[in-house]
Amino acid sequence: MPGKGEIGRLSGGRVWRKSLSSAPLIASLLVIMVLALFIGLFWSVNEYQSYRESILNIKQNYNSQYRFRVREELATVIDFIEYKRSQSEMRIESDLRDKVQSAFSIASHLYSLNKDSFSVEEMREMVTEVLRPIRWNDGRGYYFIGRVQQQEIDLFSEEPYWEGKGADEFIDAQGRSVINDIIAILEEKGAGIYRYDLLKPAFPGRIFSKISFVKYFKPFDWFIGAGIYSDDLEGNLQDDVLERISRIRFGSDGDLIGFRDDGTIIFSSDERQVGRSIRDLLDHDGFRYGEEMLKMGSLPAQQGYVQYVTPTKNANAAHLHQRLSYVRAYPEWGWILSAGMFMDEMENAIADETITYRSIAFRNVYMFIGMFIVAVFFMLLFAYVYSKKIERGITLFTDFFREAADEKVKIKIDELTFSEFETIGSLANQMVDDRIEKEMILRRNELRLDTLLQLGMMEQENLQDKYDFTLQRVVQITGSDEGYLALVNNNQSYLTICSRVKDSEGSGGRASHRPLTYRVEEAGMAGNAVLKNEPVMHNVSVEENSFPYHHRVKNHLDVPVHDGDKLVLVGGVCNKTGPYDTADIRQVSMLLEGLWLHVVKTCSEKELANLERQVIAISQKERNRIGQDLHDGLCSHLTGIELLAKALQQKLEARSAVEAVQLGIIRDLIREGVEKAGQLARGLYPVHVIEQGLEAAIEELVAEIQSSYRVKCHLLFELPPAWVDTTVQTHIYYILREAAFNAVKHGKPRALEISLTMSGSRFAIRVHDDGIGFQESSTRKGMGLHTMKYRAKAIGAELVIDSSAQSGTTVTIAVEAGNYV
Repeated sequence: MPGKGEIGRLSGGRVWRKSLSSAPLIASLLVIMVLALFIGLFWSVNEYQSYRESILNIKQNYNSQYRFRVREELATVIDFIEYKRSQSEMRIESDLRDKVQSAFSIASHLYSLNKDSFSVEEMREMVTEVLRPIRWNDGRGYYFIGRVQQQEIDLFSEEPYWEGKGADEFIDAQGRSVINDIIAILEEKGAGIYRYDLLKPAFPGRIFSKISFVKYFKPFDWFIGAGIYSDDLEGNLQDDVLERISRIRFGSDGDLIGFRDDGTIIFSSDERQVGRSIRDLLDHDGFRYGEEMLKMGSLPAQQGYVQYVTPTKNANAAHLHQRLSYVRAYPEWGWILSAGMFMDEMENAIADETITYRSIAFRNVYMFIGMFIVAVFFMLLFAYVYSKKIERGITLFTDFFREAADEKVKIKIDELTFSEFETIGSLANQMVDDRIEKEMILRRNELRLDTLLQLGMMEQENLQDKYDFTLQRVVQITGSDEGYLALVNNNQSYLTICSRVKDSEGSGGRASHRPLTYRVEEAGMAGNAVLKNEPVMHNVSVEENSFPYHHRVKNHLDVPVHDGDKLVLVGGVCNKTGPYDTADIRQVSMLLEGLWLHVVKTCSEKELANLERQVIAISQKERNRIGQDLHDGLCSHLTGIELLAKALQQKLEARSAVEAVQLGIIRDLIREGVEKAGQLARGLYPVHVIEQGLEAAIEELVAEIQSSYRVKCHLLFELPPAWVDTTVQTHIYYILREAAFNAVKHGKPRALEISLTMSGSRFAIRVHDDGIGFQESSTRKGMGLHTMKYRAKAIGAELVIDSSAQSGTTVTIAVEAGNYV
C-alpha cells in the first residue's frame, strides 16, 4: 500500500493514485464507518432474539395467504380455458350449419331456376362448380357433396382426389366408410354433425381430424356438407387462449407463465422467455426453479408450490424478493400453468417490524448521533457538492472511453461543469462522428461485395429471385424505404418493372414482382432516367408523377445501367432518411452493373449448354448414320466380295496352286477389312447395345481391346437385368469405350480393369489401368474428355478422373440408380 505520499506502486509496475473526487470525503467516510459499526453491534446484542421470533410469525401468516391467492387465480384461468373450449365447439357447429344452409339455398335456387331447362346431371354440375371455389377460415373450410343412392363423392374441394370415389374407397383412419356413416346420419335425422379422421394419400402416415355438418338435398339425391380441420380449431383456440391469459395480471405484481410438458415456454409476462426451456430458469441462488415447476406438473398429483428468490420487475437486480408460484397441469393440451406473485407484503411487514425494533434499539442512541451529525454536516455537505461535480465530469469521460468502442455513445456537453471538460468532450464527440461515418462506408462496401458474391453462388435460383435479392440489398445499402428494378427494351421505348421492394422493417425489404410494361414517356421517374440517360438524384419532395411509387416521395435516386452503348437496366430507390449523394450513385451503379454482368454470364452459359446438347445430338445422329452405312453397306459389300473370291479360289485350286494361295491371302485381307469395318461401325453405332444389351457390348469391347492392343483386360459386371433404359446404357457404353481406348492408346498399361457394380441404390462404373498416368494440370483436355463429362452430366452421373504420373489412371462414374430403375 502507498504511504503518506499519495502515490504507490501496484504489482506489475502500475502506479496507484488516489481518486480526485474522493479526496474531500475520506475523513468523513472513516467517521461514518466507525459509527455504523458501533450501532450495528449495539442493535445486534439487544434486539436479535425478539426480532427473529416476530419475523417467523409474520412469514407463517403471510405464506398461508399467498398460497390461497395464487391457487385461486390459477383455478380461475383453468375455468376460463374450459369455458372457451365449450364456446368454441358451439360456435363451430353453428358456423358449419350456416355454411351448409347457404349451400343448400344455392342448390335449391339453381334447381328451381333450371329444372325445366337442364337435366339433373347438368344441374348437379352447375351447383358443384359454384361451391368448389368457396373457402372460409383462412382457406381451410370447404364444401363436399356426395350421392346417397350411388354412394359416390361428387365434390371434395379441399382434396379433389376423393371425387368419384365410392363408399369402399372413402374410408377414415379406423377403416369405417365415411359415406355410409353420413348416410346413416341422414336416414336418422336428415342432417347432423359428423366427426372423422381422414387419411390423405399425399401424406402417408398422417391423420387429419375433421368436423363437418351434412344435410340431405332430395332433388339431386345429394348430401351437402361443410367441413373444417379439427386441429385448426384447436390450434386457433389455443392461440386465442394464449393471447388472453398472457395478459392476465393480478394483484400488484402477480402474473402467469405457461409451458408444454416438454418444458418449452409458450407464454410469459417476460416475452424474452417465450420459446426457451423452463429448465433454464434459475433464481439468484442458482436454484433451478423452472425444473422444479416442470417436476411438480409431471407428478401424479400434477400440482404443487415452488418458492424462489428473484429480482422484482423494474427494480435493481441487487434487490431480491421472494416469489411463490403455484403449478398445475392441464393434460388435455399438454400444458403446465403457473401463477406466481412476489411476497412483497410479507417482506414489507418484515421490514416494518425491523424498523420498529430498530427504532426502539436506537432511541437512546439517536440523541448522541444527532448532535454528532449536526457538527459534521456542514463540512460533509461542502465536500460532497464539489466532489460530486468532479466525479460526474470524470464519470462521463470514463464511461465514454469505456463504451465508445462498441456503442458509439457521445458525451453530453451541457452536463459538464468545468470548461476544460467541455473542450475535451467536443473533441471526443468529433472522434465518434468520424468513426461512425467511416464504418458506414465500410459496411456499405461489404454489403455490396457480399451481394455480388451471393449472386455468384445463386446458380440454382431463377433470374427473378436474383433481381429481388439485389434490389433488397440496394434498398438496404442506401438506407431507403422502397426501390424498383426495370428492364429496358432494345430501342429504349418501353421498360418493364421486374421487381419492387418495400423495406417495412429495416431488414432488407419485402419483394413483389408483377411484371408491368410501360412506355418510357409514361413511366414516371424510371422513364425520366432512361430519357436523360444518366443518374437522376432529387432530394426534394415529389407530389406528382411519382411512378413507380404509389405515394408521396420525399427524395429519390434513379440510376441507369449500360451494356456498352446500350441502356439495358434502370434501378431506383426513394425515401432515404437523409439526402442522397454521389456515394449512393456509385454504390447503386456498381451493384447494378455487377447484377447485369451476372445476368449476361448466366444467359451465355445457358445458351452454351444448349449448343453443346445440340452438337452432341447431331454428332450422335451422324455417328449412327455412318455406323449403319458401314454395317449395312460396306460390310455386306466386302462380305460378298469375299464369297466371290472363295468361289474363284476353289476353281483356281484345280488349275494353279500358286495363284490359289495368292487369292487366299486376298481373302484373308478382305475378311480382316470386314472385321475392322465392323469394329468401326460398332464404335459409331451401338447396335449391339440396343439388340444384345450393355454386358454383351462391353464383353465385345474387351475382346476388341485384347486382340487389337495385346493388353490383358479384366471385366466385372454385377448389375441387375434391365437396370436402366437403352439411352442411358448407350451413354455409359461410349464413356467406357472412350476411357478404355484412351488408357490403351496413351497410358501404355499392362492390364486394364473394367467394373460395373451396384451398392445400395447407387451404381458405380470404374475403368482402371496400371500405365504411366498423367498430370491433369499439364495435359491438354481434348474433345473426348469433354464429351465424356457431358454424357455423364446428361444421365445425372458424377465423372471423376484420378491420375498421376507413373501411378496409372482411374475413371469413375457414380449415379443414383433410383432415377432410372
